[in-house]
Amino acid sequence: MKQGLPRLRYTTGVLVSWTYFILAFIFLCIKDVTFIDLGCGTGIFTFLLEQYQPRRLVGIDLSGEMLRIAREKAALSRSRAEWLEGDATRAHDCVQAAFDLVFSSTTTHYLRDLDTFFRQIALCLKPGGACILSVIHPVYSAQYPIEQGDRFPEDDEWTVRYLDMRSRAYIQPWIEYNDSVENELSVSYHYTFSNYVNAIVQAGLTICRVEEPLPPEAWKETAPGRYDSFVETPTYMILLLTRQDGCTGTGKASV
Repeated sequence: MKQGLPRLRYTTGVLVSWTYFILAFIFLCIKDVTFIDLGCGTGIFTFLLEQYQPRRLVGIDLSGEMLRIAREKAALSRSRAEWLEGDATRAHDCVQAAFDLVFSSTTTHYLRDLDTFFRQIALCLKPGGACILSVIHPVYSAQYPIEQGDRFPEDDEWTVRYLDMRSRAYIQPWIEYNDSVENELSVSYHYTFSNYVNAIVQAGLTICRVEEPLPPEAWKETAPGRYDSFVETPTYMILLLTRQDGCTGTGKASV
């Protein structure tokens, strides 16, 4: 594997994931590929992937409303991407095909079954294919308040409970601090680093690289509190995975 990839820093919003994807794309020297974007939402990354003119590009999401928006944007840009409504934990059932590259950004904390998700990634990858996966950092999701029915959490409930695997419920910051949007609870799941490693290994995939991006250096001057907060509690973890020949998505080699 090529050495010397630079240490990553946060870019604007979710584009941190895309920054790493660009590095990995060059790093792997992939040509004339097929892509699938799991949990594509409105297609933010799907359209960025299309700039590389893949032979086939598929976006899958469980939300029909988000896919409607993606299709509207695709029509305006004359995108050739395919949009499928479906569960990321049943992605291979939806497409019945294997791809050179699987991409997914901040999807896993909404999934109840992590093991099945990674088995599906293995099935969706061609032998030698790669997966770029951006997840909410386990330390960050560990501080999400424990779900208490319909009750909104108090500020002091944002405390790290790393080994507590109960579901979490919280108000998204972009909602909480936006007076034009009514508060609503988001329910998600917390996974530890070992949960990720074990699910990946059991699916027969290989971990090639793990990144924990740094906040921008400029924040030390412009937003020191925010900088310190991101250093203390990293938000993202980014994984580069590959599927080797003989992988069956079960952790066992094919005969």
